[in-house]
Amino acid sequence: MIRRLAAILYLAASAAPTATSTASAAETINFLAAASATEAVTAISRRIGRDLGLTVRPAFAASSTLASQIAAGAPAHLFLSANVGWADYLQDKGLITAAGRVDLLGNRLVLLSRRKTEFTYELASGASLAAALGDGRLVMGDPAHVPAGRYARQALSALGLWRQVRDRAVFGASVRDALALIVRGYGRAAITYATDARLHGDLRLVSVFPADSHDAIIYPLLLIAGRDNHEARKVFGYLQDDAAGAIFRELGFSFLPGRE
Repeated sequence: MIRRLAAILYLAASAAPTATSTASAAETINFLAAASATEAVTAISRRIGRDLGLTVRPAFAASSTLASQIAAGAPAHLFLSANVGWADYLQDKGLITAAGRVDLLGNRLVLLSRRKTEFTYELASGASLAAALGDGRLVMGDPAHVPAGRYARQALSALGLWRQVRDRAVFGASVRDALALIVRGYGRAAITYATDARLHGDLRLVSVFPADSHDAIIYPLLLIAGRDNHEARKVFGYLQDDAAGAIFRELGFSFLPGRE
């Protein structure tokens, strides 16, 4: 498991120009983040390289995968989870430094489809989602471990729809895997985050899940115990500042440190 993460971090370092080339290895900050935050974290990592002169090396996967890797000893300094539960998991293991946890982002859960697919459905209507799907599939993250999948199952259950569609669902290993499946035509509709729905021009928003149909979608930012050096703390603080907040907001997230 740790070898797998090391490979991810190596590839991220090789492929992503995230910071200044003159920064030393001692200043490199390994930042593990939920797949749904890929574009925002990549952009902010570059910005940190420019503003702070630090190298931030991001790696992305399902929050469950990353949390398990951190618990197994993966060399992460920071973790952005798309689910409070996985942050609690690490906190219960004593892996978060004191004052090293903050609710950073919020998101919404949506139903979407490809533009060329004839599919309409209003979540508040009470109509049969199975009937709307016809002979098509519903794509979503795996509710066994993917946060977006867990929120989706919660919401569908609250709306009385889960039993209709659970045998018609196709599960992705992360929300981005689910997004890739719907883009490739492997389903008639998909459940993703609102921020993911903005990434592909050939996708369209069908309906937004009521906020009270699932747990609040909160992204905790964690500073990992034992790796909370001066550079990591600077990055932890930067991610809560206005410069980072502007990028998160531009990409559709709610930026929680900026709440009134």
